[in-house]
Amino acid sequence: MASAVQSNRIDPSDYVTQHLHHFTTSSQQTGWPFNGHHAVAFPNPYALLLPVALFVVLASFAAFNDRGAVFRLVTPMSLLRRLSVWWSCAWRLWVVSLLMGLVSAIAFAQFARRLQAPMMQQAVNLAHGDGWYANLVAAAAAMVPLVAGPLVVVLLSLPVTGYVIRRALATHALAVPEMLNVWQATLLGATTLVWTGIGTLLVANLTVPFQRDVAAGLDLLFSVVWGMYVVLPRQIRRARRMVAGAHQA
Repeated sequence: MASAVQSNRIDPSDYVTQHLHHFTTSSQQTGWPFNGHHAVAFPNPYALLLPVALFVVLASFAAFNDRGAVFRLVTPMSLLRRLSVWWSCAWRLWVVSLLMGLVSAIAFAQFARRLQAPMMQQAVNLAHGDGWYANLVAAAAAMVPLVAGPLVVVLLSLPVTGYVIRRALATHALAVPEMLNVWQATLLGATTLVWTGIGTLLVANLTVPFQRDVAAGLDLLFSVVWGMYVVLPRQIRRARRMVAGAHQA
């Protein structure tokens, strides 16, 4: 009996080892950023290559057009005013994005329901052909409903974004054209979405090492700063060039 009891006892050294192992495992699951006890995820340099390259190209082109004043406002603003202008643009874009998302989801469902079956049948018919060309055409026909919908939404969102930004800037008495044609609205919308997209890609990759909650907070903070000091100056300069072009005409 004594030997059985002794066999069930845990050696103190084994107990300490198990406890340390449990503590290390739990600390790894918490995901503390830059924890020295385990390897953390770092931003992927290949994922950062695209936004960085786009930023360099667009910033160089903008510097050439604006004589180096890429992100400097023509009329200086206080922090509160800059934040107020950014917020006017941001909440309008969020509302419009929500409405366009709902409309596009409904339109895409109808589009897919009406056209997906005929396109898939055509793809099946083409797939019975011989050669790589028939297979390529069959794959393209099957992907049409999935590609056409998002493409139409993106194309429509450019001028809509331009009109929304023009309205937000006009609310704060900034220089904007009295009326925007479709091409001008598309240019202003492209300026907004391209620079915003670059910032989104950069921030999403740079916050990889952090916990989910911390990353979400940093994502929001960096997005606001990026919008105030990178996107907003480009929007204002684009609108000013449109006003100057209208006066010259």
